Amino acid sequence: MSSKTSKKSKKQEGASLEVWRSDAYRLLAACFYEPDREMFLSEKLTANLAAALREAGAPADEACRSMEESLRQSSQEELLVEYSALFLGPFKVLAVPHGSVYLEPASRQLMGRTSVRVGDLYKFAGLAQEENEPPDHIALELEFMAFLSLKLSNPEPAAAGEDAEEGLPPLDSAGLRAEFLRDLLAPWIPPFCAAIREHAELGFYRGLVDCLEGFIAVEKAAHL
Repeated sequence: MSSKTSKKSKKQEGASLEVWRSDAYRLLAACFYEPDREMFLSEKLTANLAAALREAGAPADEACRSMEESLRQSSQEELLVEYSALFLGPFKVLAVPHGSVYLEPASRQLMGRTSVRVGDLYKFAGLAQEENEPPDHIALELEFMAFLSLKLSNPEPAAAGEDAEEGLPPLDSAGLRAEFLRDLLAPWIPPFCAAIREHAELGFYRGLVDCLEGFIAVEKAAHL
């Protein structure tokens, strides 16, 4: 095998890994929106999540099986009640899904300075937020990581000017992903997962935090 062929093969392997990483982030994000039991089952969410995590180096087959079993045993209403109790309230939110509450413990408020920083990075990457949520909602942050990983899955250099606007250089997706993971996502995952683990009753959310925490730990080891 020639050196050129070997380098190309390594690039392709790296690109494939980035696709799996992107899928893992995207599927984890879907789990933190309002649950849709029938869609989760019909789209084989837990099986696809297990496959993506396995290929991304963070196997969580047992946790995903627990999520699947819980989906099949729980009603849509039971999932909604659990989701609301954990992430919405109305009286007390048991596991606040916004980073600023954990990253700025002195104030523990939504839309802190770290929330603004997250929103600025979305704009810097050329993304417009559509969800009516503070930008540091867990699902949005995971989707952002999925976006950056997918961009990195292209082994070929971007065409000149493809990512640039008004003369700006192309987006450094790898650098931005590492910065975002280090400063704005990974630090609040452990306390967030601990809160879910303390209060969740359904196996779906208990398995989900095992998947999330394990994957982020692997990502930190790979990129930080």
